[in-house]
Amino acid sequence: MPLSDVEAVLRILSDVMPGDSKSARGPKRAASPFRSCVSCMLSAQSLDRNTAAATKALFKLARSPKGMLKLSDAEIVDAIRPAGLYNMKARNIRRFCEQLLRDYDGVVPATRDELLKLHGIGRKCADLVAHFAFGEAHIAVDTHIRRVCQRTGLAAGKVEAQIAVSLDERAPDWAKPEAHFWLLQFGKRVCKSRTPQCGVCPIRQFCLFPNKSA
Repeated sequence: MPLSDVEAVLRILSDVMPGDSKSARGPKRAASPFRSCVSCMLSAQSLDRNTAAATKALFKLARSPKGMLKLSDAEIVDAIRPAGLYNMKARNIRRFCEQLLRDYDGVVPATRDELLKLHGIGRKCADLVAHFAFGEAHIAVDTHIRRVCQRTGLAAGKVEAQIAVSLDERAPDWAKPEAHFWLLQFGKRVCKSRTPQCGVCPIRQFCLFPNKSA
């Protein structure tokens, strides 16, 4: 998709899709950068409600990297069980806390580049934490935004991290603070996985998807 069309698409979505709101749920609404990181790690292949339940249970037991490391593996696993993949996630949380204390004095770094150095923090988590905890203008790419970008031609890439890089390069600066929300809601409401609503799509004229439905 030409860059001029990228801007036009984002202008349209900014008018028809909701932006940031205080009612938004998920790891981006965590009370602290540390909690945000842990919640984001727990969110992998987990429903929002299960992630929230696991995060709440874990942070009832400990609220800091030092506190987490005082917990046994069994305590962490039992707390985060609702989020699934609990054995792997428990190991990731422990290694994340160890690295945070060793390399950053227990303080979560504020930039995406530094966040990406932390164990268990991938591009999506880094963008979410940098954006929502520290106010950096990044567009975090999840499965819905990946689908929208691949279908429409908005950004290129086979996996979410590649698409995030492409989208960061192609999206105008004015759109970055809110584009995550516009694209996310557009993917959930219109550009759905199995039944895309092409007939009512507000950006149909720009979309490069070859198999549009009526």
